[in-house]
Amino acid sequence: MSHARLGVWPSLAGAKIAPELYGHQMEMVGRSVYDGIWAGRASRDSNEDGIRLDVLALLKHLRVPMLKWPGDAFADFYHWRDGVGSGKARTQRVNIPWQQMEPNTFGLHEFMNLCQKLGCAPWVTCNGHTGTLDEALAWVEYATFGGETERTQERCHNGSPDPFEIPYWSASRGGQWGMESLATLNPDIKAIDAFDAQPGPKNAENTPKTDAKAGLLSIRHFFTHGPGRDFGRDDYEAMCVGLCDFECDLRRCIAQLACQYGENRPAIALRAWGVWHPEATAENGLEQPNTLRDALLAASVYNLLNQHAAHVKMAALAQAVNALQCLAVTEGAKMYLTPTYHVADMMRPHRGARLLTHRLKTPDFEVASSSGAAPVTIPTLSVSASRAGKRVCITAVNRSYTEALPLSVEIHEAGIASLSGRLLHADAVSTENSFDRPKNVTPKRLKLTPDGNTFHDTLPPHSFAAYTVTLGQG
Repeated sequence: MSHARLGVWPSLAGAKIAPELYGHQMEMVGRSVYDGIWAGRASRDSNEDGIRLDVLALLKHLRVPMLKWPGDAFADFYHWRDGVGSGKARTQRVNIPWQQMEPNTFGLHEFMNLCQKLGCAPWVTCNGHTGTLDEALAWVEYATFGGETERTQERCHNGSPDPFEIPYWSASRGGQWGMESLATLNPDIKAIDAFDAQPGPKNAENTPKTDAKAGLLSIRHFFTHGPGRDFGRDDYEAMCVGLCDFECDLRRCIAQLACQYGENRPAIALRAWGVWHPEATAENGLEQPNTLRDALLAASVYNLLNQHAAHVKMAALAQAVNALQCLAVTEGAKMYLTPTYHVADMMRPHRGARLLTHRLKTPDFEVASSSGAAPVTIPTLSVSASRAGKRVCITAVNRSYTEALPLSVEIHEAGIASLSGRLLHADAVSTENSFDRPKNVTPKRLKLTPDGNTFHDTLPPHSFAAYTVTLGQG
C-alpha cells in the first residue's frame, strides 16, 4: 500500500487566507432565495424579519464571511428600484434568464438585513447588460451615501436612515461601462472588474481582462463531469482531471497578471464556482443532486485556493441554498444539510489564518485522457495547512476512488500538545443526504494519538479529513 508524507513548518507562515475565500452566492433563481432563504414576513414558518430561522442558524454557525447577490445571469436584467419601497411599490416582473416570476419582495434592504444579522460582507452585482451607468451610480448613492440627497432621503423613507456598508461591487457581464466610475463616486468601495460570461458550465472562462484597473479582478469556473447521481468511476476521475485543469488555468491567470501589472497586480476574485450537473436546468430552478463527490471537489478547490491565498482573495460558491452546489436543501418547514456544508464547516479554521509552508510526498494515479492523448497524472492527496496562534489546521483529501491512503504528518520545530480530527466519508462516493436520511454523509470524530511531533492516520478512499493541532514546545 502506498504512503503519503506531509511535513509542516509552523514557523514559516505566509499569506493570510482571506475569510472571503469561503463566501457564497445567492442568485434569484428557482428556490434559492424564495423558500430557500426568504420565507416572507407573513409566513407561518419560523422566520426572523422574513428570513428562515433554520437557514439563518446554519449560516451563523458557518460564520459565512461574504454573500454575493443578486447573482450574475439574473443581474443582467435586474433593476434595483424594483426591490425597494413598500410592498405596493414592488412590481412583479419576469425573471428572464431563469424563466419564472420575480415578486421583488426580497430586495436590497432585505439582503442587507440578512448580511447584518450574519455579520458578513455584502457583494452586490449591478446590471451591466440591460442597465446603465447612471442606474448603477444611483444604486451606489442610494445604498452607501450618508448625505442629504434625494436618493439617500428615499433610503431613509424606506426604513434605513444609516448608509449601508457594502464593500464589494461588480457588474454582470463586466459592465458595458467599466467599474471605475463607481469607485470614483465612492472611494470606500472596492469595484471588482468582471468578464463577459454567459451562465452555464460550458461557458466558464478563466482569462483575465487585459484592461482591468480594479483592485480585484474576477473569474468564474464551473465543473461538470457526468450526471449528478448515477455516475461511475470514469466520471469521478474526470472530475479529478477537471481540478487539475482549473489549477493550470488559475496559475496561468496569476502569471499573466504578474506579467502585465508586476507588483501592483490586482488580486483575483472567483465570482462564481462549483459543480453544475446536467440535472440543473432553468426549468427546475438549477436544483441537482449533491453527493460526497461534490463535497470532495469543494474541499480540493478550497485547498487550492488556500495555496494561492497571496493572489486569490474572494470566492463565491454557487449557490447558498437549494440550487447548484448548495449548503442545504429545504422543503416547506424541513431542511437537510448537504455534504458540501460539512466541508465548509470543517474548513472554518483556515479562515483568517496564515498559510504554512509544507512539503508533501504523495502517490499519484493515472486517468486516461478522453482526447486520446497521454494519460493524466493526478496527485492522490490534496492538502493545505494554516496557523492561527498555537493552532494549526491541516485539511486533506484522498482522491483515490478505491484505495485507502496511510498518511504521516510531521510538525517541524514544534511538538504536539493536543490533536483532534474529523473525517467525511461514505462507502460510495455517490452517497448523498436526503430528508429521509439526513445523516448519510456526516463527519465522524477521529481517534488520533501523537507520537512526539508526528501523527499517523489512514484516509479511506474518496474521503476528506480535517486535523487540528495545538502546538507545544519544540
